[in-house]
Amino acid sequence: MTDTARHAEDRLMMQAAHWCMRLREADCSLAERRAFEDWLQSDPRHAFEYAKMLEVWELSGQLAPSLPPA
Repeated sequence: MTDTARHAEDRLMMQAAHWCMRLREADCSLAERRAFEDWLQSDPRHAFEYAKMLEVWELSGQLAPSLPPA
């Protein structure tokens, strides 16, 4: 994979992570939700990456909490 392709993949992953977190915040506006829908529908890769991010989000909720350092 080229550096350019890796950068594009990383950028897409960060966008999906942003939407995954932002949509769960109480102050997420209707305009932002519409922007998410536009983003999601603008490229099939967006829906795929968002679905992967949701899976990671759900799996992370099953992790045991870490203990603070002693």
